[in-house]
Amino acid sequence: MAVILLKNRDFQSNIAAQQKQILKYALSNDFSVHATEIDNSSNETILEERKSLKGFLRSLKPNDTVLVYDLWSLTHKVDELVKIFECLLRRNITLHICNKHFIVSKQTPLFQVLELLAKQRELNLNPSKEMHAGRPKGRMSRSKFDDNRAAIVDMLEEGVSVNYIAKALGFSRSSLKDYINSRELKELAAIKKTLPKNDNKKINKLAAHENGENPPKECALIAQI
Repeated sequence: MAVILLKNRDFQSNIAAQQKQILKYALSNDFSVHATEIDNSSNETILEERKSLKGFLRSLKPNDTVLVYDLWSLTHKVDELVKIFECLLRRNITLHICNKHFIVSKQTPLFQVLELLAKQRELNLNPSKEMHAGRPKGRMSRSKFDDNRAAIVDMLEEGVSVNYIAKALGFSRSSLKDYINSRELKELAAIKKTLPKNDNKKINKLAAHENGENPPKECALIAQI
């Protein structure tokens, strides 16, 4: 499954511009995008404290594909990138950095990954924290709700109550509410409502626009960016 991860609360590129670039990349590489997720946490905090990003990483399944606009969509910090790469590669999840046309996977030569991290370190305004010895911190444990995370976000986006979602999915309301709050899923759903949808029909319409055809009205927001 291919999932787009957009970064909110970042001055470098707004989420609509990120989405447009990633959709172009997905189109050119024949990706069928299944979902869009949004990280609403601050890049200045450590991975262990970034609820929305940790929740997203936990929800991924082995062999999934993640598409991000750039490295800063994940973090500015090299040591935090190592934690995230370790989390993804351990489950054979492939990361596509669309703006750089760079792929991080188990098949990527180690020297290329190290070169990517070295370049990011040079771009950092502040020195990177020293790496802790041993296994990087931030290893993700899964929740029983993670398999239904996308469905939960979709229902929240539609305004469905937590009580109804719990009954529909067969969960305890209190435990589901704790999960939603700990992952900041209501905030994520609210932000997703502001985005144009990115199903395969939208990708094809975007392709038509890029080829010079008049964009349909429902694709106008993407076309105007």
